[in-house]
Amino acid sequence: MKVIIVSIAVVLILFLVFIALGIAVNKRNMKKDKYDLLNYFKNNKDKLSITLKENGQDTLVLNSERNFPLASTLKIIIAFNFVKSVANNKFSITDNVELNELEKFYIPNTDGGAHPKWKKSIDNPTEVSLLEIAKGMMQFSSNACTDFLINKIGPDIINESIEVLNLNHDKIAYLTPPILIPGYLSDKRSLAINKLEAMDKQSYQELSHKIFEKMKANETTDLEEKAPKMLNQKMQLLITNKTASSTTKHYADLMFRLGKELFTKKEKELFSEILIGENVKDDGDDYFWYKGGSTMFVLTSALYKESKDSTVSVSLFIKDDTGGELYWIRNIFSDFVKSVATNMEFRKMVKERLN
Repeated sequence: MKVIIVSIAVVLILFLVFIALGIAVNKRNMKKDKYDLLNYFKNNKDKLSITLKENGQDTLVLNSERNFPLASTLKIIIAFNFVKSVANNKFSITDNVELNELEKFYIPNTDGGAHPKWKKSIDNPTEVSLLEIAKGMMQFSSNACTDFLINKIGPDIINESIEVLNLNHDKIAYLTPPILIPGYLSDKRSLAINKLEAMDKQSYQELSHKIFEKMKANETTDLEEKAPKMLNQKMQLLITNKTASSTTKHYADLMFRLGKELFTKKEKELFSEILIGENVKDDGDDYFWYKGGSTMFVLTSALYKESKDSTVSVSLFIKDDTGGELYWIRNIFSDFVKSVATNMEFRKMVKERLN
């Protein structure tokens, strides 16, 4: 009996030590800054891709042609099409939509609180303009706003634009329906995983579109109820890997082209209004455009900064299939990317260590 008690005490002590060490490591990681992140990148180059363009010339390329899942950074393509649709008078930024229409595409606790934060920022109106929906997509990263706009613009038009822009880029599909795909495939998670693993991207996108139509018709209540128990870590990694992918080379190039050739001045002004950056740009900047994306396993970004005498375009992607490191990296990821664009000394350091 004494041996059992001693054994239990030892296990309990080891458990408490493990918890204490975990807390200590977590506190230490939460104090890390962009310089720590640069050191991490230097030692883990296989996990990331970065392309930096200064005045249109590539000055840093690392794994720049490798495809990564894009997460919300792909919303730049949708914003591009939104601006072009407005310019071509397909709809107006002042057109109103009932907020309830967007709620059809929102599943609670699936977007990091982005959609509720957006609604709160506009005081939860009964109607909302297309301009505010576009801001919800780009400034808050609401997937419900995104799916509404994909449908409004037309998925075929969006994907045709990818070809016209000559991007190395998967087709874009709706973002919220994939959460419901596992439950649609099976009531058992293991069977759903097997089916999802065997599914190619085209079939996956077609199924996403099918489920989106069900969401429009309010026919997914049962799937939404099943979703939480289906989304373990392995399932979420599978879903991340099925989403549209591209490269930092193509996104850095695209951001530069948006600034220099693809938009008129009026279109740039609208693009600036809906993206993050207008409120943080320096007095000397004409344009500052930024969009980031994240899942449990990827962090992605694309940025463009233009002033009178110079342009900087940077895209940075990182993927960790364990998700273990990203929990602290995501806290400083945006600051790192923005510092590359705005701080010349830091930019020089990044080029020296990653080239």
